[in-house]
Amino acid sequence: MSIGFALPELGEGVMEGELVAWKVKAGQEVGHDQPLCEIMTDKATIEIPSPVKAKVVSTHAKEGATVKVGETLITFEGGDSDTLKGRAAHGHAPSAPAAPAPKAEAPKPAPAPRANGGAVSAGPAIPVERRSPGSRALAAPSTRRMAREVGIDLGTVAGSGPSGRVMREDVERFVKGGGMSMRSGGGFSSGGASARSAATQHAGGEERVAFKGLRKKIAEKMAESKAKAAHFTYVEECDATQLVKLRESAKEMGAAKGIKVTYLPIVMKAMVQALRKYPVLNSTLDEAAGEIVYKHYYNIGLSVQTEDGLTAPVIKNVESKSILEIAAEIQDVVARARAKKLTREDLTGGTITLTNAGSIGGLFATPVINFPEVAILGFNKIFRKPVVKEIKGVERIVIRDWTYFSISLDHRIVDGAIAAEFMKDFIQYIEQPGLMMLDRV
Repeated sequence: MSIGFALPELGEGVMEGELVAWKVKAGQEVGHDQPLCEIMTDKATIEIPSPVKAKVVSTHAKEGATVKVGETLITFEGGDSDTLKGRAAHGHAPSAPAAPAPKAEAPKPAPAPRANGGAVSAGPAIPVERRSPGSRALAAPSTRRMAREVGIDLGTVAGSGPSGRVMREDVERFVKGGGMSMRSGGGFSSGGASARSAATQHAGGEERVAFKGLRKKIAEKMAESKAKAAHFTYVEECDATQLVKLRESAKEMGAAKGIKVTYLPIVMKAMVQALRKYPVLNSTLDEAAGEIVYKHYYNIGLSVQTEDGLTAPVIKNVESKSILEIAAEIQDVVARARAKKLTREDLTGGTITLTNAGSIGGLFATPVINFPEVAILGFNKIFRKPVVKEIKGVERIVIRDWTYFSISLDHRIVDGAIAAEFMKDFIQYIEQPGLMMLDRV
């Protein structure tokens, strides 16, 4: 008897998700808790595990499709699929179990050196373990997805990781060596962003990449923000010399506790101090109720670049945490974001967002608001420059650490004068961090 299994609940208020990738196919025997597919919501990407040990008869949605909670995902038969019979009749979805937690992904080693164009450069021989085609290879989910996108059977790829584990670099070497089939015209037979960056591009032809997953979700969020919020950006320069000194001191203290301290926790504390004076920047607009909702807590989203795109985990209650506590939390969420282990809780509840492009470069940018928030602060590169400073009544040229901050705001809620006043106070805290000790920090 065939039994249908439905998409379970994904969290409070989440009624649908995008089917990013299938991990099983018709005719395959699956074990209990074996991942069936990846579902992406606007909050997180979740692996849906099998509730039974059984045979897959069929799958009921294509990758990239939107699936609603309660909609049949997959049909099983045999094994212990009888456990589903009490919850569903043939062809109908059973009651949805509790949402599963995202699966952990094995950490990745440091990538091999690369030549221009993304191909792996020549280097010393790497010990590998070979398997017969079609055999089950050890590999992380992201590596499996990369191989699937380029049409590679991982069983044919030599693994250089522990116990013959196939690493991303192994797939890249396989692609470079001609192991991936090509279609006429020079394009790849199939592929995604990872595959495109991994393989040497051939001149001419075209490549089509599925517009799905996190990239599609980012596009939806950016389009919504630009369509609904009346964006404007205000930029101000800042003497970051004292910020650099404070960070150096905090860096030494953090290192003793195994905590990596960046500039971000100090910037977040300065944001809180200024936001207390200008609470409208820490609000949202409830258009349905016709109300501006002022938040008297400070949950700062942090833009994090991952291999799949930009995400913004939230550091909760920044006002009640020390710089080292915030640094430790940032270190944790950034690592989990890049390992694709963020939870829905990590991505909800933000009141304002901080984006940092300074590690890459650029004087300033005009960031897009993380709607429905009304403000996003951009922290840009710190660089050395000569400036004129008055020292004991005499103007002198001195070398200082310098930076620019840019803030984008929803002009429906925040006036330009308020933005200027906020930035004036915020930068005062950055230039003189000791002032934060005179008030709550």
